Amino acid sequence: MHSKHPYIVALSILTLAGCSSSIPPEERQAAREEINATSDTLINRLSERYPDLPERLAYADGYAAVSMSNVKIPVLGGGTGVGAIYDQQDGSVTYIDVNRYEVGAGLSMGTTQALAIFNDASTLKEYRSGSWEPSVGAEWFLGEGGQFSSMSLAGRDEDVPIYLISSSGGGAVGSAKVVSVSVNYDLTETGLGENRVPNKEPVPTSDVPPKKWDRALPFYAQNVIDKGFSLPKPFGISVIYADTFQQMQLNDLEVGFRGSNKVPIDFVSFDNNTSHTQTPQLKLDAWVFPFMNVFATVGKISGEADIQFTIDGNDFINQAGIDCSKLANRFLCNKVEDKALTVPVVADLSGTNYTVGTILASGWKDYFFTVPISASYADMRRSDAEGFVLNISPRVGKQIPLKGTQSIAIYAGATYLDSRLTISGSQPIPGTSESIDYKVEQENIDKWLGLVGANYNFNRDWSISMEYGQNGSKKRQFVSSLTRRF
Repeated sequence: MHSKHPYIVALSILTLAGCSSSIPPEERQAAREEINATSDTLINRLSERYPDLPERLAYADGYAAVSMSNVKIPVLGGGTGVGAIYDQQDGSVTYIDVNRYEVGAGLSMGTTQALAIFNDASTLKEYRSGSWEPSVGAEWFLGEGGQFSSMSLAGRDEDVPIYLISSSGGGAVGSAKVVSVSVNYDLTETGLGENRVPNKEPVPTSDVPPKKWDRALPFYAQNVIDKGFSLPKPFGISVIYADTFQQMQLNDLEVGFRGSNKVPIDFVSFDNNTSHTQTPQLKLDAWVFPFMNVFATVGKISGEADIQFTIDGNDFINQAGIDCSKLANRFLCNKVEDKALTVPVVADLSGTNYTVGTILASGWKDYFFTVPISASYADMRRSDAEGFVLNISPRVGKQIPLKGTQSIAIYAGATYLDSRLTISGSQPIPGTSESIDYKVEQENIDKWLGLVGANYNFNRDWSISMEYGQNGSKKRQFVSSLTRRF
């Protein structure tokens, strides 16, 4: 709390643009100092008008102060401002954004300052967590003036005393109002950081207020914040697009004929077996522990697998149990007996992709290390195909601050990608009216590839990333995403 007034609420007047956008890191301490300085002036003015105010402050659990710029034209109006809530019990301060929306008759323009007194800890806690407060009433002011009123939290019986001062302007309004209160995380010391991973911050050069994590996740967040770490916002939703091309090898071919059971058969595969897929996905994630994020994705997969194999015609006849002495089989036997039977297949990989995984991550002074681990299942029902993918991607990088709250993180690493695809189907035998049934396992040849990537952070909420990896001509992968954290 402020050194001159241990029971005082901080207050500042900021513009609408300042309230709706992020405050650059280099400007935040100055904004806090301005709030503290403005609070002195507010308390002095209120104490002159209301002599009982200092005593009420002394016995309160906490206080809130807000300065609002207000504009009201016929029918619609509103205002915006920044304030602070001080908890008298633990000495913490929570800076807040306040927005006011109203509908009704009247005209007004000016600046209003308000001081709220919380006489019980539960009411203070509810306001500090953010709230929406509806009300209906009339008010008027001209130049500088003072009023005393009260408000109630929805669903609560306790009134919160409010002291009001109109600093400038004038007006008369009768309207229905909604006031929203939300934490300003640029100014409030909660341990929320600018990085996308937990980051060990440098030791501060001056005294700073204790940081108090105010979110349900991650578990044990306060423990690591007390050790000097900052954490990202705990929840995220992303839209992802992945394009993957891989050379594949074939294993465990089984064939059948005219509905018979498929049996293993020797075969020869070619080097031009490939898989190429495109996968748009929706991802949800959460930091459940400070250094562990868990996520799940679902998306549509599209693409194709080019497979080609050759089998010995005599082996096929024997293992399929085809009796060449029968007249009905003579034409088929003449086509494949003593010959090599080449079967080209292009499998449609349209279907649905499901992924679950975790990210182990930590950082130190803007350098970071992450290890995403995921397992995916792809169900391509149109082509009786299904795929399993195991992906492990260790990477290291650095986040570079840019203008304001913007930054870019660049990184490099490697990806272990184990992709296995089971394809079943039927393929016509060239030159005949018959088909063979087959089932074959397709597996990527090279498991590792190097990668580079970048993540552009607009602020703590929005970011966009792109990543590219390649291993010669045998494998390449491009991944991009748009993420919103909250």
